[in-house]
Amino acid sequence: MILDKIDNLSLIENCLLHLHFELNREKPSYFRIAREAHLLLYRSMIEVLKITANIAVTGRRSKDRTYKYMRNGKPWQEIHKVTIEGCKKAWRFSQPVPCEKSHFVSKHRQDEKIENYLIPFYDALAIIQTECFMDQFFNSKIFTIPDADMKVFEWLHEYIRNEYEHFVPKIFLSPKNDLNSAALLCMQLSSKLLFESGNVIFFNVSRDDLGNLFRDIFNKLKYHINNKKS
Repeated sequence: MILDKIDNLSLIENCLLHLHFELNREKPSYFRIAREAHLLLYRSMIEVLKITANIAVTGRRSKDRTYKYMRNGKPWQEIHKVTIEGCKKAWRFSQPVPCEKSHFVSKHRQDEKIENYLIPFYDALAIIQTECFMDQFFNSKIFTIPDADMKVFEWLHEYIRNEYEHFVPKIFLSPKNDLNSAALLCMQLSSKLLFESGNVIFFNVSRDDLGNLFRDIFNKLKYHINNKKS
Protein backbone atom coordinates (compact mmCIF):
# COMPACT_ATOMS: atom_id res chain seq x y z
CA MET A 1 0.00 0.00 0.00
CA ILE A 2 1.37 3.43 -0.97
CA LEU A 3 0.37 6.18 1.43
CA ASP A 4 0.46 9.93 1.09
CA LYS A 5 0.78 12.21 4.09
CA ILE A 6 0.63 15.87 5.06
CA ASP A 7 1.82 17.89 8.01
CA ASN A 8 1.53 21.57 8.81
CA LEU A 9 4.88 22.55 7.31
CA SER A 10 4.05 20.74 4.07
CA LEU A 11 0.74 22.66 3.97
CA ILE A 12 2.70 25.89 4.36
CA GLU A 13 4.97 24.84 1.51
CA ASN A 14 1.85 24.02 -0.52
CA CYS A 15 0.49 27.56 0.03
CA LEU A 16 3.78 29.00 -1.18
CA LEU A 17 3.77 26.80 -4.29
CA HIS A 18 0.22 27.91 -5.11
CA LEU A 19 1.24 31.56 -4.71
CA HIS A 20 4.31 31.00 -6.87
CA PHE A 21 2.22 29.34 -9.59
CA GLU A 22 -0.44 32.05 -9.57
CA LEU A 23 2.07 34.91 -9.72
CA ASN A 24 3.78 33.28 -12.71
CA ARG A 25 0.58 33.15 -14.74
CA GLU A 26 0.10 35.67 -17.54
CA LYS A 27 -3.08 36.92 -15.86
CA PRO A 28 -2.94 36.08 -12.14
CA SER A 29 -6.05 35.88 -9.97
CA TYR A 30 -5.39 38.48 -7.29
CA PHE A 31 -8.27 37.13 -5.23
CA ARG A 32 -6.61 33.72 -5.14
CA ILE A 33 -3.27 35.30 -4.25
CA ALA A 34 -4.85 37.11 -1.29
CA ARG A 35 -6.73 34.01 -0.19
CA GLU A 36 -3.61 31.80 -0.33
CA ALA A 37 -1.58 34.42 1.56
CA HIS A 38 -4.28 34.47 4.26
CA LEU A 39 -4.10 30.68 4.54
CA LEU A 40 -0.30 30.85 4.65
CA LEU A 41 -0.47 33.28 7.58
CA TYR A 42 -3.00 31.12 9.44
CA ARG A 43 -0.89 27.99 9.01
CA SER A 44 2.27 29.88 10.01
CA MET A 45 0.61 31.09 13.22
CA ILE A 46 -0.48 27.54 14.02
CA GLU A 47 3.07 26.26 13.40
CA VAL A 48 4.73 28.65 15.86
CA LEU A 49 2.14 27.89 18.55
CA LYS A 50 1.61 24.14 18.30
CA ILE A 51 4.82 22.92 20.02
CA THR A 52 4.27 19.13 20.04
CA ALA A 53 0.93 18.50 21.78
CA ASN A 54 -1.29 20.99 19.89
CA ILE A 55 -2.69 22.24 23.23
CA ALA A 56 -2.37 25.93 22.27
CA VAL A 57 -3.95 25.57 18.82
CA THR A 58 -6.93 23.29 19.40
CA GLY A 59 -10.14 23.39 21.41
CA ARG A 60 -13.07 25.70 22.01
CA ARG A 61 -12.29 29.05 23.64
CA SER A 62 -14.27 30.84 26.34
CA LYS A 63 -16.10 33.93 25.13
CA ASP A 64 -14.22 36.36 27.37
CA ARG A 65 -10.81 34.91 26.34
CA THR A 66 -9.35 35.29 29.85
CA TYR A 67 -6.19 33.39 30.77
CA LYS A 68 -4.24 33.04 33.98
CA TYR A 69 -0.68 31.78 33.82
CA MET A 70 2.58 31.50 35.70
CA ARG A 71 5.93 31.28 33.92
CA ASN A 72 9.55 30.93 35.03
CA GLY A 73 8.70 31.13 38.71
CA LYS A 74 7.21 34.61 38.41
CA PRO A 75 3.91 35.61 40.09
CA TRP A 76 0.64 34.57 38.45
CA GLN A 77 -0.52 36.88 35.67
CA GLU A 78 -3.87 37.42 33.95
CA ILE A 79 -4.66 38.59 30.42
CA HIS A 80 -8.02 39.13 28.75
CA LYS A 81 -9.52 40.06 25.40
CA VAL A 82 -9.52 43.78 24.51
CA THR A 83 -10.95 45.51 21.46
CA ILE A 84 -8.92 47.35 18.84
CA GLU A 85 -10.05 50.77 17.72
CA GLY A 86 -11.37 50.61 14.17
CA CYS A 87 -11.82 46.82 14.22
CA LYS A 88 -15.14 45.04 14.61
CA LYS A 89 -13.83 41.50 15.09
CA ALA A 90 -10.04 41.52 15.35
CA TRP A 91 -8.75 41.82 18.91
CA ARG A 92 -5.68 41.32 21.05
CA PHE A 93 -4.87 40.49 24.65
CA SER A 94 -4.42 43.08 27.39
CA GLN A 95 -1.12 43.66 29.13
CA PRO A 96 -0.63 41.07 31.90
CA VAL A 97 -1.57 42.07 35.45
CA PRO A 98 -0.89 40.19 38.73
CA CYS A 99 -3.66 37.84 39.83
CA GLU A 100 -4.44 35.05 42.27
CA LYS A 101 -3.31 31.52 41.50
CA SER A 102 -5.56 29.73 39.04
CA HIS A 103 -7.38 26.62 40.25
CA PHE A 104 -8.94 25.83 36.88
CA VAL A 105 -9.27 22.16 36.03
CA SER A 106 -10.23 21.07 32.51
CA LYS A 107 -13.57 19.25 32.43
CA HIS A 108 -13.86 18.30 28.77
CA ARG A 109 -15.95 15.19 28.21
CA GLN A 110 -14.20 12.44 26.32
CA ASP A 111 -16.80 12.49 23.56
CA GLU A 112 -16.24 16.17 22.78
CA LYS A 113 -13.15 15.39 20.69
CA ILE A 114 -11.92 18.87 21.49
CA GLU A 115 -8.67 18.27 19.58
CA ASN A 116 -10.65 18.34 16.31
CA TYR A 117 -11.30 22.08 16.61
CA LEU A 118 -8.54 24.37 15.38
CA ILE A 119 -8.55 27.81 17.02
CA PRO A 120 -10.10 30.63 14.94
CA PHE A 121 -8.00 33.02 12.87
CA TYR A 122 -8.54 35.99 15.22
CA ASP A 123 -7.54 33.94 18.26
CA ALA A 124 -4.30 32.90 16.57
CA LEU A 125 -3.63 36.52 15.59
CA ALA A 126 -4.05 37.61 19.22
CA ILE A 127 -2.12 34.69 20.73
CA ILE A 128 1.05 35.24 18.67
CA GLN A 129 1.31 38.67 20.29
CA THR A 130 1.37 37.32 23.87
CA GLU A 131 4.30 36.22 25.98
CA CYS A 132 2.53 33.35 27.73
CA PHE A 133 1.95 31.53 24.43
CA MET A 134 4.96 32.56 22.35
CA ASP A 135 7.70 32.28 24.99
CA GLN A 136 8.38 28.58 24.42
CA PHE A 137 12.17 28.39 24.09
CA PHE A 138 15.12 30.47 25.30
CA ASN A 139 15.38 32.23 21.92
CA SER A 140 11.62 32.70 21.33
CA LYS A 141 10.52 36.06 19.99
CA ILE A 142 7.17 37.83 20.46
CA PHE A 143 5.64 40.00 17.72
CA THR A 144 3.47 43.08 18.11
CA ILE A 145 1.15 43.86 15.20
CA PRO A 146 0.23 47.55 14.68
CA ASP A 147 -3.47 48.46 14.75
CA ALA A 148 -3.32 49.49 11.08
CA ASP A 149 -2.12 46.00 10.10
CA MET A 150 -4.80 44.38 12.27
CA LYS A 151 -7.41 46.32 10.29
CA VAL A 152 -5.95 44.97 7.04
CA PHE A 153 -6.02 41.40 8.37
CA GLU A 154 -9.66 41.85 9.43
CA TRP A 155 -10.58 43.17 5.97
CA LEU A 156 -8.76 40.28 4.34
CA HIS A 157 -10.44 37.70 6.57
CA GLU A 158 -13.98 39.10 6.44
CA TYR A 159 -14.29 40.50 2.93
CA ILE A 160 -11.84 38.47 0.87
CA ARG A 161 -11.17 35.07 2.44
CA ASN A 162 -14.75 34.52 3.62
CA GLU A 163 -16.13 35.82 0.33
CA TYR A 164 -13.79 33.54 -1.61
CA GLU A 165 -14.58 30.47 0.51
CA HIS A 166 -18.36 30.98 0.61
CA PHE A 167 -18.87 32.63 -2.77
CA VAL A 168 -22.45 33.08 -3.95
CA PRO A 169 -22.59 33.57 -7.76
CA LYS A 170 -22.46 37.33 -8.37
CA ILE A 171 -19.93 39.99 -9.27
CA PHE A 172 -17.59 40.96 -6.45
CA LEU A 173 -14.89 43.58 -6.97
CA SER A 174 -11.83 44.62 -5.02
CA PRO A 175 -8.82 46.78 -6.00
CA LYS A 176 -5.85 44.70 -7.18
CA ASN A 177 -3.38 46.71 -5.15
CA ASP A 178 -5.40 46.26 -1.96
CA LEU A 179 -5.41 42.50 -2.53
CA ASN A 180 -1.69 42.40 -3.28
CA SER A 181 -0.75 44.71 -0.40
CA ALA A 182 -2.73 42.55 2.04
CA ALA A 183 -1.06 39.44 0.60
CA LEU A 184 2.36 41.03 1.04
CA LEU A 185 1.55 41.89 4.66
CA CYS A 186 0.61 38.24 5.27
CA MET A 187 3.84 37.12 3.64
CA GLN A 188 5.92 39.45 5.79
CA LEU A 189 4.37 38.32 9.07
CA SER A 190 4.47 34.65 8.02
CA SER A 191 8.18 34.97 7.22
CA LYS A 192 8.90 36.50 10.63
CA LEU A 193 6.94 33.79 12.41
CA LEU A 194 8.62 30.92 10.58
CA PHE A 195 12.19 32.19 10.42
CA GLU A 196 12.55 34.65 13.32
CA SER A 197 10.25 33.46 16.12
CA GLY A 198 12.60 30.69 17.26
CA ASN A 199 9.59 28.40 17.71
CA VAL A 200 9.74 26.43 14.46
CA ILE A 201 11.67 23.20 14.03
CA PHE A 202 11.99 22.34 10.34
CA PHE A 203 11.58 18.68 9.40
CA ASN A 204 10.54 17.01 6.13
CA VAL A 205 10.53 20.49 4.58
CA SER A 206 13.73 22.37 3.80
CA ARG A 207 14.15 25.72 5.57
CA ASP A 208 16.30 26.93 2.66
CA ASP A 209 13.71 25.89 0.06
CA LEU A 210 10.96 27.72 1.95
CA GLY A 211 13.19 30.77 2.27
CA ASN A 212 13.85 30.81 -1.48
CA LEU A 213 10.12 30.56 -2.22
CA PHE A 214 9.42 33.45 0.13
CA ARG A 215 12.03 35.66 -1.53
CA ASP A 216 10.78 34.89 -5.03
CA ILE A 217 7.15 35.56 -4.08
CA PHE A 218 8.09 38.78 -2.28
CA ASN A 219 9.76 40.08 -5.43
CA LYS A 220 6.84 39.12 -7.67
CA LEU A 221 4.25 40.65 -5.33
CA LYS A 222 6.20 43.90 -5.12
CA TYR A 223 6.40 43.95 -8.93
CA HIS A 224 2.64 43.60 -9.25
CA ILE A 225 2.08 46.29 -6.61
CA ASN A 226 4.43 48.74 -8.35
CA ASN A 227 3.22 47.90 -11.86
CA LYS A 228 -0.22 49.55 -11.95
CA LYS A 229 -1.07 47.96 -15.32
CA SER A 230 -0.57 44.36 -14.22
